[in-house]
Amino acid sequence: MRHAILGAGGVGLALGAALARGGHDVTLVMRESSRARYSGVIDVHSGLRGDHRVAARGVDRLDEQVDVLWVTVKAPALRAALDRVGPRSAPHSVVPLLNGLDHPRLLRERFGPRQLVGAIRIEAERTAPGKVTWHSLFAEVSLAADDGGRPGNHSPHDNGRPGHRTPHDNGRPEADPPHDDERPGAHPPRDGGAPDTAPAGGPTAHPDPHPTAHPNPRLSALAEALADAGIGCVPERDPASVLWRKLVLLLPLALATTAADGPLGVVRRQPALLSLLRDTTREACAVAAADSVAVDERNLLHTLDTLPGRTDTSLHRDVAAGVRPTELTALTEPVLRRARDQHVAVPAIAELARRAAERELRAQIPAPHGSTYRKGETS
Repeated sequence: MRHAILGAGGVGLALGAALARGGHDVTLVMRESSRARYSGVIDVHSGLRGDHRVAARGVDRLDEQVDVLWVTVKAPALRAALDRVGPRSAPHSVVPLLNGLDHPRLLRERFGPRQLVGAIRIEAERTAPGKVTWHSLFAEVSLAADDGGRPGNHSPHDNGRPGHRTPHDNGRPEADPPHDDERPGAHPPRDGGAPDTAPAGGPTAHPDPHPTAHPNPRLSALAEALADAGIGCVPERDPASVLWRKLVLLLPLALATTAADGPLGVVRRQPALLSLLRDTTREACAVAAADSVAVDERNLLHTLDTLPGRTDTSLHRDVAAGVRPTELTALTEPVLRRARDQHVAVPAIAELARRAAERELRAQIPAPHGSTYRKGETS
């Protein structure tokens, strides 16, 4: 398969290297400044896979046909990044791996039903153009078809939620509420990697125990490609659950580590902030439930209690490094908006978001950090 990776940050480089190493044709779509410094080889440092180098072409604009377009930029850079994808690329499948809840709407407008909904569980950091450190000892992608792209399934009042159905559209989403072993926190982290791109428990141990009778052929093809790359894939039936299961852990951790200006261990040494973190997690679960996605709150809180103190998030790293704009708005605004619409009280989320925003404003001078990003750079 021919793959294009839009965004050559940590996730994009790790994914591109894995796919290329698995025998697939990979093109990195990069900013001009990054492409000028890119050697044509992805240099991977990984405790799991060992250090290795793999060739992958880099371009600053995609004007050739590909089978799959993986979108790995961060939410603030999405619109600008899409300008680097020409109409001749005509991808058969578009797979966004962004954090947050609102990006499927923008991609649906551009690509229609070719867009899928995805989330990746991995911890990887770009250290220079074409160079990535793969911190986590796991990698897994969850995928679902975007039912919101089908006529009649997208309510004008659904705030862009993929696959959302109103109470009057003949019932429930296709997927049943997830079983305990599918929910965040059901499995302990395998290596303690930061869950910025790896929700509670790292990869899920089992795929959907109730698979559809007729699997989506695009999901099947992508699962095979990811298997070639040594990356697990969990096909899901409910696109909203794909996004929420990641966000319910990422949101409180990202806000708390940013507010504390340190990893989870720093948060734990401040009892008031730790209490706010736990309350934020409960409120995020409540908003997800109001959005028809069930999350096991008890297991999620257990995961927070057992994550190692070194756990950090890219939001905190970006704020400290002076990267602007950050994902703060993309992570918080959709949740706060849904809470208002569903009349769910979220005082802890609002307070932690306020503290994180204050920290972002105070971080005028980039702190010492391993990232090579500069202000405004996201890939």
